[in-house]
Amino acid sequence: MIPTVVTEKSGKRVEDLREEDFEVLRDGQVQKIGFFKHVLTKAELMKAAATPPDAATNAVEGVNDRLTIFVVDFLNSSLNEQKTAYVQLLDFLTKAVDVREPLCLLAIDANGVELIHDFTTDPAVLVKALKNLKETSSDKDKPQRNPDEELFRLTQGWHSKSPTRNAAALQARIKALDLYAKQADISKQERVAITLEALREIGEAFAGIPGRKSMVWATGGFPFEIDRVSQFGYDDKRLMPAYEAAWRALNHANIAVYPLDEGELVNPAYVNAGIGKPTPEHVALDMHIANMQRFAEVTGGKFCDRGEDAASCFREAANDSSDYYLIGIYENSEDSEPGWRKLQVKVHRAEYQIRSRTGYYVAGPQNDDEKAREDMEVALSSPVNYTAIPIGVRWSVSKVAAEDAKKRIDFMYVLAPGVTTLDDADKNHISLEFAALARDGKGRPMGTFSKVVEGHLAEEMAAKIRTEGLKFPGSMELPPGEYTIIFVTRDNLSRLVGSVSSEITVP
Repeated sequence: MIPTVVTEKSGKRVEDLREEDFEVLRDGQVQKIGFFKHVLTKAELMKAAATPPDAATNAVEGVNDRLTIFVVDFLNSSLNEQKTAYVQLLDFLTKAVDVREPLCLLAIDANGVELIHDFTTDPAVLVKALKNLKETSSDKDKPQRNPDEELFRLTQGWHSKSPTRNAAALQARIKALDLYAKQADISKQERVAITLEALREIGEAFAGIPGRKSMVWATGGFPFEIDRVSQFGYDDKRLMPAYEAAWRALNHANIAVYPLDEGELVNPAYVNAGIGKPTPEHVALDMHIANMQRFAEVTGGKFCDRGEDAASCFREAANDSSDYYLIGIYENSEDSEPGWRKLQVKVHRAEYQIRSRTGYYVAGPQNDDEKAREDMEVALSSPVNYTAIPIGVRWSVSKVAAEDAKKRIDFMYVLAPGVTTLDDADKNHISLEFAALARDGKGRPMGTFSKVVEGHLAEEMAAKIRTEGLKFPGSMELPPGEYTIIFVTRDNLSRLVGSVSSEITVP
């Protein structure tokens, strides 16, 4: 699915195009359009579905095909850049009293993504949540220095009368700087891994909400290029699965990224005194602007540079989500080679400007059991609810035995009609996984539950699930206390995951 924004050169939206006016190319080859819709949305109320005190759900009410996600990036920003982002968002939210657009506030730091406040149409609620955020120092706050400089200043041949010795010393210095840069990349790789995991969890969190989602990411820069696969395949192969998962989740959720540049303005001629001699340009290239621009292009968003603030970036994102064309092309089952696929959307009118995602990534074959296990583990530890599968859970508390202080939590997973995949071509094959994890106030795991439902259903049972949905029971024992319990369901046939968490008191 390719959300596509079409405007005149003046910026005015073009609203009278038809399917035959478009052409979609994948790797330069024209593709058959399998879905086409002109989507018009307006800012409307959207909220979590209401539930009684003994129940929870990840479903939403009043879905309007439109949502804006704000992300404050503490991981890839210095303290000054974090403060700039904070002031920008606070100023926007304080003045946005008439905004009916559903807004969501997230943060990312060294511990990963954190849900500051779920989507709401009341900016004042987000202002209050934003004020509770605390800036944290990052790698960018560490002073630049090169501890090897003094060594080379004392090296025989340094600034000698011999050109050969000077050349040898210079070459040794370059090699040492390259080694030092690679050692510094170890911390960068950690930031890359955390950023990829955050992108994956954000995609999973909003996959179940239809339509195009805009994500305004206030940051000092991304630590990698989104479409440079070799960076993950060759530099550190451990990052490749994380890259594939992040890209798959962003695609599935139809999220367009709007990077908001909060990078510090610096004098490129300035050299920190702790460095000694300036480092050669090839050792430390500043790519943060280029990386943000590529992120925007690939996902169909727009780069918000230093000339824009949070308010103007939000307006651009909201306008893009209010009027766009949704175009679908078929996957090529014969082209299963892992790698990047370039996309291009054309309109047969030269005067129009088009903005859409410029590519997507095809992952290699995966072991189904390993993938299922990883999906469940990540969902159980995620601070956000996964919405690809809408689920509901009801629970009750009862005493285990007179001599036992623990109590039993009985719960029931509820999947609505049409949610569960039944493969009627394979004797109504069904494959579901259910799991739950309870954590106390300190985050320690205190109780678990897991169960797999696998088999072939009789036609009568399959028909009942299709019309009435599915319910599945579970339980765990916990001592009295306050807990956060997250419930997860994975449909192994569709490979979709749903989760919901709730605060539960065991008296």
